[in-house]
Amino acid sequence: FLLLVGSGVLAGVTGWGWLKQPRQRARFDRWILRVPWVGSTVQRFAMSQVARTLATLLGGGLPLVNAIDISSRSASNQFLAEELRTVGLRVREGESFASAMAARGVFPAVAVKMTEVGESTGALQDMLASLADFYDEEIESDLSRFVALIEPLLLIFMGLVIAGLLLALYMPLFGLTSVVGGR
Repeated sequence: FLLLVGSGVLAGVTGWGWLKQPRQRARFDRWILRVPWVGSTVQRFAMSQVARTLATLLGGGLPLVNAIDISSRSASNQFLAEELRTVGLRVREGESFASAMAARGVFPAVAVKMTEVGESTGALQDMLASLADFYDEEIESDLSRFVALIEPLLLIFMGLVIAGLLLALYMPLFGLTSVVGGR
């Protein structure tokens, strides 16, 4: 038991140290984006965070290039933050925001299209706020579906644990009554 606990602690400390090295967090975040279901949810959350930050900064009167730089620093997913910094450099060079996002190939098509519409209509701030709201609603519905799927499994698991505890408590009593009754 102590060997298992020690191995778990050692693996945790090693993993934590690895994540603290430069560029390793971005590598880990990129790997997370590839995990089925979890990756799409993490990507939606990061894009919602970035879109809301960008919308707020643009609403405050900041230029797009500065807003992209600031929102890339505030993103929780380091891989997407690096990609957003690259997009910011391309926008600084004169490329449109939507085409720079599309060229990277890591941003969702919905985000690229809504950004493109926002740029062409001159309502980028409103489209980014709508995009953030859209992703927030999708995340909420995904998580509620997940909870609805897991709830029955948790109830069955808890029932089995309680049944096991009851059996562990009452089996000695049944054995004791058969010994006492047999005399």
